[in-house]
Amino acid sequence: MNFTKDEFMESTHAEIYKMWMNHVKFNGWKIEDKDDENKSNKERRVYIDEIAFL
Repeated sequence: MNFTKDEFMESTHAEIYKMWMNHVKFNGWKIEDKDDENKSNKERRVYIDEIAFL
C-alpha cells in the first residue's frame, strides 16, 4: 500500500475500507462472511440484574 502514515491517518473510514479491499483483492484473499468479523461462539450475555454485588 503506497501511502505515507500521514496520508493514511487523514483518510476517511470509506477510503481506508477501499484501501483494505484493494489489498485483499491484490493478495488473492477471500472474505468468507462479512458479518462474521466480530462474532464469537463463546458469547454469553450477562444482565445487570444477575450481578449480585450491584
